[in-house]
This record gives sequence, C-alpha cells and structure tokens, in this order.
Amino acid sequence: MPGGLVTRRTQFSSCDECRRSRVACDAAQSRNAAAGEAPASCTRCRNRHKSCTFKWIQDAKASGSGNTSGGVKRKGRRRIASHHPSSDTSSTQGSRASAGNEGFVLGSERGAHRESVTTSVLSTPFVAPSPTYSTITAQNTGLLSEADSRWLETLYREGFEAVFGSWMGRYSCPFLFGHNLADKYVSISDLCCHLDGCMADAAANNGQSPGRGSERCCLIEQSLQRTIASFSARWLPISSRTALSENDHRVLVQALWRHARRDMLRIINRPSYRSMLSLLLFALTPIPDGISEEEEADGISGQACVHAALQQIQTLRARQKNLQFSGSKVSPSLKSQGIVTTPESIETSGFINAESTAYWAALTFDTSASLTLNCRPLLSSGLFGFESELPWRLVRTCAKMFDETAKHWSRGSSDMTDERANQIIAAGASWKLLGWKLTAIFKEALRDGHDESEVRKAYLAVVDSIKQFGTVYRPLLDECHKRMQFLGQQTKLRWFSLMLHYHLSILMLVDVMEVTDRHDLLADIADISTDAENTVMNTLAFGLHNTFTLRRPPDPDTLGQEGPRDTTFTVPIVSIDPYPHHAVAGVQLLRKAIDRDFGVGKITDETYQSLLSTLERTLKHLPQSSKSVQAAIAKFSLGIYPEFDCSLIFIDKMVLSVTPKTSVALIGAGTQGRRLAFMWSSRGNDVHLVDGQETQLEASLKAIDDFQKDSGKKNSQWGRIITHSPKTLREALKTAWLVVECVPEQLALKQKVIVELDALAGEDTIIASNSSSYSCSEILEGISLKNERRFLSAHSYWPPETPEIEIMGHETTNPSYIPLMMEQCKAHGFSPFQVKTPSMGYIYNRIWAAIKREALLAASEGVATPEEIDAMFKGILKTPKGPFEQMDVVGLDVVLDIEQHYADARGDIPSAPREYLQKVSREWTSWCQEWTWFL
Repeated sequence: MPGGLVTRRTQFSSCDECRRSRVACDAAQSRNAAAGEAPASCTRCRNRHKSCTFKWIQDAKASGSGNTSGGVKRKGRRRIASHHPSSDTSSTQGSRASAGNEGFVLGSERGAHRESVTTSVLSTPFVAPSPTYSTITAQNTGLLSEADSRWLETLYREGFEAVFGSWMGRYSCPFLFGHNLADKYVSISDLCCHLDGCMADAAANNGQSPGRGSERCCLIEQSLQRTIASFSARWLPISSRTALSENDHRVLVQALWRHARRDMLRIINRPSYRSMLSLLLFALTPIPDGISEEEEADGISGQACVHAALQQIQTLRARQKNLQFSGSKVSPSLKSQGIVTTPESIETSGFINAESTAYWAALTFDTSASLTLNCRPLLSSGLFGFESELPWRLVRTCAKMFDETAKHWSRGSSDMTDERANQIIAAGASWKLLGWKLTAIFKEALRDGHDESEVRKAYLAVVDSIKQFGTVYRPLLDECHKRMQFLGQQTKLRWFSLMLHYHLSILMLVDVMEVTDRHDLLADIADISTDAENTVMNTLAFGLHNTFTLRRPPDPDTLGQEGPRDTTFTVPIVSIDPYPHHAVAGVQLLRKAIDRDFGVGKITDETYQSLLSTLERTLKHLPQSSKSVQAAIAKFSLGIYPEFDCSLIFIDKMVLSVTPKTSVALIGAGTQGRRLAFMWSSRGNDVHLVDGQETQLEASLKAIDDFQKDSGKKNSQWGRIITHSPKTLREALKTAWLVVECVPEQLALKQKVIVELDALAGEDTIIASNSSSYSCSEILEGISLKNERRFLSAHSYWPPETPEIEIMGHETTNPSYIPLMMEQCKAHGFSPFQVKTPSMGYIYNRIWAAIKREALLAASEGVATPEEIDAMFKGILKTPKGPFEQMDVVGLDVVLDIEQHYADARGDIPSAPREYLQKVSREWTSWCQEWTWFL
C-alpha cells in the first residue's frame, strides 16, 4: 500500500440487523458482560423486542477457514480488475476491445459489463468499474452522429471525471482514505450505475420492482447520456475533425442544452443515483450563449437542480419507509428496504463504501453551492453543529494521517512521481472542501447577523484551516510544481484545478469582507490575501502555458481506410478545465485586485498591462459557447466592478487590446450626434466626433459647451470632445469601445457607414446604429460584415431633455452586449429600455408615427392649420411641443425619410402625409433661398 497508510479494518462487532441499518451496535459490550454466556441482544434489538443474530460473522469465519484448508477462493471475493493505468499520464482512449478494429464498447456491452460487476459487488469493497462508453442517444435529438456521441462521453471522462474522480478515490474521499482495495480514481457515472443496479436487484428480489432491465432504468440511463452530451458539447470546437462554424456550434449547444433541460423535470421524478448525477451535471453545464433572459427564466435553474439532487440522495439513503405526506400526496409506511440481503453480501462493507462515496460526491456539490450561491447546505449543518458531523471529523483525521505519512518522505523533487503527486493533490482536495465549508460558514455568520463572538469564531476557524493547508499541503504541492513538466497531463489538470479552487475560496473570503465592510478582519489576513492573489494569477498562467492532448480514435466507418488512426488535438489546460466558471470568478476577483494595486501605484503600467493580458487570454480560452464567459468578456472589457468607484479612470479601462479602450466614437455631428457627445462625455471619457463638414463640427462644439454649462453640474469632470474628418476615422476608432452612427435616415448611407466601421474598428468594439426606423436586420440585409455579432441599435430621442434610449439587437447579436449597453447607458445619464423583439420603429416611434401621420393628414386635408393642431395637442395633453413643432426640431427632411421608409416597408401607408411634407419642404427651401438672396 503506497505511503504506508493504514488499511481500514473489518469490524466484527455488529449484529445482522444493525449492520443492515448501518447504525452503531453495542452487542460486543453485552457479550463481554455476559462472560461466556449466550450472546445478549444489543440495545437497539432489545428495544424492538428482537433477538440479535450474527449470521454474517459465522459465515465469514466459515468461508475464511474454507479458503485456508481447501484453497478454494470464496465466490464474490475476487477483485474486479481495474482498467485504469497505474500512471494515468496519457489521454484515456476509452475502453476498447482487444482487436483494433472493434472500436468502442457499445450500449448493450456497457449494460452487460455493469450487470456482471453488480453480481459480486455487494461482497467486495467497492472497486470502480473500468470506464466504458455508450452511444448518447442522438436519434432523439437528430443533432449528433454516433461518433460525436461517443466522443462527447470521452471528453466528459477526460475532463470532468479525471478531476472529480480523483476527489472520490482512496486518497481523497475520507470514507475510503487509505483503503488499499479502493481505486485511486472513481468514475462517478459508473459508481452511480452500479448503485442503481444494486438497488434495482434488491427491489426485484423483494418483488417491489421489475429490476434493472425495466423501462424506468432505461429512461434514467438515457437521461444521463443526454446530460453528459450537453455538458461536454462546449469542447466540440477544440476537438472536432470537421470545422464547425461558430453559428452551427452555437445552435448545436443550445439544442442539446434545451433538450437536457426539458428532461430535468422528468429526472426529478425518477429518484436514482444516476438521476442525481444528471441533475448535478446539468447544474455544471454552462447556459449557452444566445439563450435569452426570458428563456433562461422560463424553466428550471441549475441551483434548483442541485437542491433536487441533494433531496434525492437523502431519499435514496433512507431505509426506514415511515409514513410521509405533504399537501399534494400521502405516502403510506412501507417495510424497511434492505439492500444487503444475502449471506455473501453481508460479510463486507462494499455497498456501504460505494454509497458513502456517492454521499461524499453530493456533499461536495452541497458545500460548493452553500459558498458560491449564498444558500444553506442541505446535507450538512451550518454554523451550529457541523463540527460534530462525521465527514468533517474524518477529513481532519485523514489530514493527520497524511501528514504523518508525508513526514517520512524525502523532500525534494527527485522522488516526485506521478503516483505520489496524485496522492498529494487528492489529499489536498479533501482539505480544500473543508476550507470551502468553513468559508461558507463564515459567510453565513455575517449574512445572518450572528453575534460578534460567533463571527470571530468562524473567522478564526477559516484562518486556522488556511494556515494548516500552508503547513501540510502547500510545500508538497510546490514540489509537485517544480517537477510538473515530468508529470502526466491529467496530473497537471488536477493540480491546476486544486490550486485554483482552493485559493479562489480565499479571494471569495476577502470579497465578502470588503462587501460587508469588515476591514478590521481584512487587516489580519493581508499576507494571506496577497498570497492567494499571486497563486491564482500564477495558476491561470500555468493553465495557459501547459497543454493537454486529446486523441480521438477513428470513426467506425473509417477504420478500414488508409491514413492516421488517431486525430490529435492539443489545447491549453485552461481550455479543458471542467470548471470554467471558477476561472471566470477568479478573473473577475483578480481584476479588482489588479485595478486596486494599479490605482495606488503599487504596480507599474507595464506590469498592469501584462497581468490584464493574462486574464484576457484566460477568458478567450474558456468555452466561448458559455453565456457567462461571453458576459465576463464584455464586462471585463469595460472593467465594470460595482464595488469600486467607477469614476476612477483606472476602473474604466478597456483592455481587450494593448491600447486601453475608454472612449466613444460618433459618426455624424448633427442634432443627434452633438447631444450624444454631451451624454457620453459626462463621466470623464473622451468622445471622438466624426463629420465631413467642418461647420457642423464647430457648431457641435459650441452646442456641447452650452449643454455642459446648462447641466448645473459643478466641478464635473467632462471628457474631451475630439473632432475628426472621415480621413482620420481609423484614429478615432483606435480607443473606442463603442461607435454609434448618427447619419441621415437613408438605408444605403447607413449600410455604407456600417460596412466601413466593421472594417476599421477593433474586433471587440461594439457598433451601434442610431436609426429611428430601420431595424438591425434591415440594415444588415444585403451587406456582409466580418463580425455582425457586435452590431446592435441604440436609438436615442432628445438627450439630455429626453434621455430615453432604446437598445435592440438582432438574431445573432452577442447577448452579453445588451445588458452591457443598458448598464453603460444608465451610468451616462440615459434612461435605457430594451426592445425585446425586432421592431420597425422600436417602441415609442411606433406610437409617435401614428400621431405624426394623422397630424400631417389632417393638415393636408385642410382640417386645421399646423399651428392650430399644435395648440390643441399641447392644451389637451399638456406637452411642451405639438407634433409640428417636434417635426421642426427633428428636421422635415429627416421626417420625410422616415415616412418614406414606413411606406416602403408596410405598403399600406397613405401618401397624402408624404406629399404634404414634400410641399412644405419645397416651400421652406424656396423661402430660405429668397431670404438668403435678400440678405
């Protein structure tokens, strides 16, 4: 046994009934008191008026003597050979048949394999079955080929189970710690399938269900496979033989996610270990980019799935089926269900060990949710009582055992093998979960307003656990890092995951102290906080600079063809990390720390840019199909962190390129352009105003100066208004995070401007149209952009007097840009409204168009003069201006262009209003020319 860890002994003290129920038994003490007399009943059996039996002990002893004398190996004691390599340094290829042309094990073989495992598993300590693969049901979705289905499960095992399986193995799970018959890496999906099989067999033996081959079991298995497909689809772009377009991949990920999500409600009503895993995996599946807020809210959430999964494991572990009822259903009491039913199965703790491992997996999710989602744990106590719970006591005991073992190891990297490195990482992962638990408890103490003594107690417990991690595990993990280039890629992935997750909890600890203004506590952990920031940054850099190789075997239909048998994909480790949301959270918390240090002059500008570049590249290598990743990229671009004063220049820097992007560019210096320039410069950022007419630019500068004087803001820091001709447009766009076209309402002109902006602007610059009538789709029709996902509409009215602005996207607009624009518009004095579906005329203009058109029609028919219509309109509605006065402000030429567009698009618009406008416009133009000649 590696490391000299002590093997858990088999306890021969419990009676049959207590062993079945997994409770403590005092029969041994009763026998000692009896001193040679017949065994007395334990307290539990005596209270139930039953006699204790010890058949399992007698059978175990009889079988043991039989093996000694006859040499016959007891049936069921054979350990199932594990197909995990002793050193998992290479990329797992999945279970293959011995012949190279047989490919992957298919679904029927997987079921047969699991059935053979289950027949003997109750009589052996749990050993994880070798990883097997089944085809994810693609026929039901019509989206995946059979080869892609298998590959998605391979990606799931390579990514998620490589990390999570280590946490469930004998070096990390406290229920199995040091057990020499337990696996180092446990496949949680195979474990759950095995447990379901045991329970199905037991229920079938009791006549309570048809067993593992039932339709219900098949549906549970299919649901798990669909969830795995949705979970793994994020990695298809980096591991697909055929180059999927960005849009095709997005559609595929969305479809798989929607299909899996619809299945969650069915899964909730089919309690099983595989259903529990499906719910937990779906909670880890990123919401795809392109899913609207309405669709996201119109269904079950990831947090609800976690809670449902935790409720399921509580139900599955319950053996006493007493009367249960709720407002919707009454469940009568049933006979206690015993899973362990045969003499052969009673003799070992195999099923209990397997069930305890599944419980540890659920406890991992429960603890994580209580920390990251600010919710109460369901499987474990909170502030009061958690210290006495068995799992956390076992974690502390295992830490002491590991420390004693590690003291006998020679220090230095010369003896650092893959085996030892994985043992260190797994042991550290167990302590990491305790650290997360203690941090969650500290947050609970602050959140729920407990006494200061309780807050201090929780705080000291967290600090003590951090110091113990630094003493016991950190030196060994640093030794692993020194030897890392000689270790396997899965070892690197596990090390990356542990270092990121553990030190992220410290950053979250600091974050909650800052939010609650507990600066008195912050001062005590300044060094710990700095070390955590350094470690997370170095870990992200490690994930970028070290690679992970995926080897995809040939598809079954190409096995006989010539050419390479495997396709190899090499990506940074951060790209294959199964927990990208942890990296996103780490980037956001680090950004706050970096901005803080840069703002006080603690780091130089060169260092600042280098650190930001690392964070940017991290986000770029995370799954781009994730809505959260896209939102983080957009938010990171502008440095929006509400905990800080956003008026500080260093917070507003845009760092998706080497040059900070802080400004806004406006194309067109007319009535709208100059007013928008005033609004966007109100927080100290520069505005670049572009127009081909010098007189327009000069008039705009004067108008903006008047706006600033009339604003009534004293000591305000206004941004510079920098004017440009079209010749210097590229320079104007260099530092712009947003560019808005404000040219006349002519479609061809707007399209020409948008195409030019798309060619010159940086790839992360948002391009917006200020059109009042043309939708995004109409503008995009007939033109080709290199990046149409950054294009949207931002239609303003008459700022600053009328600050309303309407934000509208199109089918392929990056969804994260909409809330970003809403935030930034609000911060700059606008009143933003989102147009949720494509709408010609947006929201208000559809209403205003009808009023305007009827006013023009009434005037054209001689019903009343424009002055009379305005007077009546203002008198009744109490508005400062009437329809014709409003049209004069906008410009009759603009009004005519808009009316012409409505007529072209709808076809049912009367021509009289346009003809009247043309007549008035001609008369006005003629009068102006005569007046100019007279002057």
